Amino acid sequence: MKRLLIFVWTMDLHILTSVILFQTNIYISYSMTAPLIINIDKLKQRCDERRVTTAVYVDCSNRNLTSIPPLPKLATSVDLTNNLLRMILFRNPFQGMSDLREINLSDNPLEYVTVNLFTGLFNLSKLIIRNSLLYKQTTLVLDSLLAGLYNLKEFSLTFELPKNRKFSPVPCSFRYKSQPFENIDAIGFAEILEIDTALLKWQTNETFKKVIYQTKSLHLINGFVCFYGTLTNRQFYYMPFLEMIKIDNIFLTSKLTDNFITTQKHLQHLAIYGPNTPYGYAIDLIYNVSVSISDLYKLKTLLLNGISNDLRLKFHCSLGLQNLSALNSLQSVSIIGNSLSFNSAEECDNFPKSLQHLDLQDNCFSSYDINYSVLFFNKQIKTLNASNQNRCSFKSLHKEWKQTQFPTQPAVETKNVYGLEWFVLTKSKEPLDFGESNDFYPNLTYMDLSSNFKVNSKIPSFFSSCRPSMIFFNMSKCKLSEIEEYSLSNLSKLETLDLSSNMLGSIGCVLSDRLSNLVSLEVLNIADNQINCFNSVRSMRNLQRINMSNNQLQSFDASLEYNLNLEYIDLSNNRISKLSEDNMRDLTAIAGQHNVEVILSGNVLLCTCDTLHILEWMIKTKVKLVKRNEYLCSYSNGSISTLKEISHIYSSLNNECSHKSTLIIFISVIIAFFLLMVSGILMYKFRWQIRYWYYKNKIKIPYKPTSYGYEQIFEYDAFISYASEDYEIARCGTLNELETKRGVHACIHERDFQPGESIALNISKGIRNSRRTILFVSDSFLKSEWCMYELNIARMESLHSKRKLILTVMIETIPYASIPVDVLDIINTYTYLKYPANKNDKDINVFWNKCAEFVLES
Repeated sequence: MKRLLIFVWTMDLHILTSVILFQTNIYISYSMTAPLIINIDKLKQRCDERRVTTAVYVDCSNRNLTSIPPLPKLATSVDLTNNLLRMILFRNPFQGMSDLREINLSDNPLEYVTVNLFTGLFNLSKLIIRNSLLYKQTTLVLDSLLAGLYNLKEFSLTFELPKNRKFSPVPCSFRYKSQPFENIDAIGFAEILEIDTALLKWQTNETFKKVIYQTKSLHLINGFVCFYGTLTNRQFYYMPFLEMIKIDNIFLTSKLTDNFITTQKHLQHLAIYGPNTPYGYAIDLIYNVSVSISDLYKLKTLLLNGISNDLRLKFHCSLGLQNLSALNSLQSVSIIGNSLSFNSAEECDNFPKSLQHLDLQDNCFSSYDINYSVLFFNKQIKTLNASNQNRCSFKSLHKEWKQTQFPTQPAVETKNVYGLEWFVLTKSKEPLDFGESNDFYPNLTYMDLSSNFKVNSKIPSFFSSCRPSMIFFNMSKCKLSEIEEYSLSNLSKLETLDLSSNMLGSIGCVLSDRLSNLVSLEVLNIADNQINCFNSVRSMRNLQRINMSNNQLQSFDASLEYNLNLEYIDLSNNRISKLSEDNMRDLTAIAGQHNVEVILSGNVLLCTCDTLHILEWMIKTKVKLVKRNEYLCSYSNGSISTLKEISHIYSSLNNECSHKSTLIIFISVIIAFFLLMVSGILMYKFRWQIRYWYYKNKIKIPYKPTSYGYEQIFEYDAFISYASEDYEIARCGTLNELETKRGVHACIHERDFQPGESIALNISKGIRNSRRTILFVSDSFLKSEWCMYELNIARMESLHSKRKLILTVMIETIPYASIPVDVLDIINTYTYLKYPANKNDKDINVFWNKCAEFVLES
């Protein structure tokens, strides 16, 4: 009696002290034997309160609370998850909160709660207590705890396995003492239940009142407190309205009887997640499930995931799934992580025609199994996920199935049209099979074939023509070394292409051409392919992201002028030493419209006078150069540094280059002056040759064939060159003496030059179309610019035509000192005539006869 009084006094003292210290924001541990621990900082962490119209949400999660603080009376939702609540004793923290509709006490080490904790919460509709330790409260009666909660629609009570303790689960059928919940009919009001199998009724005594649960969604965790090795209809018959069942097997369920849910006529969704059931039971479990659901015609979803171990299971589709064909509401089947493989070539045609989604991840099917055993017989399937087909611990027995196990296709080609919309097949241990050229997937939009190392090193030419609606295509990590010419030509709707981590560098620059028809592409990933040439993305005007990292590009030659939607380009870890002017111009134009990121890390950029403008652009540009400070910079002396101090690098390099530039400009000016001077001298020296050849190319000369070849046809016999002051002698004498008396046809500029043409062209044309040229030289002739022009053109014509062309007539005596070098050259080289000074008729007659003789000489 004395000991009892001491205990009660100590407990009252503890409670009183806790209440006093709670009011003063000081906490003392609930343990009566532990030392007092005061932690004011934690109590300063108040709960968050949020109001939305008439609802009041109180968030007290993640605050290390050891007791529930005062809560607003008008709260409609309270979240106390992830705290340190261990006991909720005499005080009811929810008292008077009649508007409360949701309480979440999950992820607390909760071992004890007062039985009146939820008294008066008539409007409570959702109560969640996950990962608790309430199995330790041996006196807890759920019907008492939940009494009066008639509006409870969602209830969760699951338990956390004690840490650092060895534990052996006990079968529920033994009803041992740590299964304390006794009457549990109060949870029958909830439409959504998440409970441990300890809360299932193993059997019903007919002498007690029967209670029918209203539950529609049941999440069953089998089983920390106890587990069921066998599940039968005896655990579910009092839940006739179930629409969804999810069973998590934390411990072993070795058997499901073939009638365990036959009574669930409303069931639409069934999911069983296993703990890797031993080899002998896994196939039986799948078979029993298919038998049990054979009459559930409303079933839409079936999940049988992770129910086997990593041993290879020889799965006979025709037996294991034979009861599904009549379930015409079944739309989705998932058999993930079961190490399944077909023992031989199968005709897996037992799925109902309503099936649209099939998930076969983490098994051991080959791509041939998928294409011919599954898809060929179920063309209605829209999405198929067969990723990670490497859960096999056996040597493959699939050999030459395509040639030996299946009949040969008929000679007349017909289209095999599939309804597939979504397809994933990754990490297959068997060679990848692309199907046949007559397979047609008009609705296929998503295809992931990544991480298949046994590929025929190329994408076949018929690939895109069979899949014209593709939007997403991933074939990374497949050792691809070739893309045939028409492999991707029909994928005009493709938006995402991932061909990274292959060997496409062996194609060379042709790779750009292979991708040129992808006009809708938004994301292109060809990283890690040993690519050394990629020169065009011009047709991909919707392109937003490019990843060409980890290649061997020495420059990025693709123009981005038309890729105005570009947001990201990764060129890291290549061999790029500088950006081109086009690259900077195009990126600047894009950055003027929206943000664009460029990654150049892992390249050694040149920092020289030639690339100074690139450094300036990198400093001033709006383009986001990701991790620019880590870029490497190589100087002309061979040293390397990062661009962390890019402004300082630019300034130093600019000063250095300015001195060099001054010297270079000075030398360049001298060289340019020298070249200009030499060019001027040469042009002056050869001015007449230049003029001659210029006008010669503009004049068309007629020729006639002869026995010796071709001979020029001359329009005139002689071109008469004279100054206007010598008009009487030259022009009149020519007209009277040469033309009238001696029949010479002369070219005289006043009469025969073409009006409207340049004088220089007329002179050149006249001399070239004349057999001879007569120069009437006088002091006026030597002073005339055009006369001297005629003399030099005639001299050039004589040199290049190699014919006797020029006759010089000295009208008057001119001192040698006054005669230009060009005229002296002609006088000293060729015999010239003097016009008779005495004007004797006989001498004049002889003079003109000599002229006519020169002109008419053949």
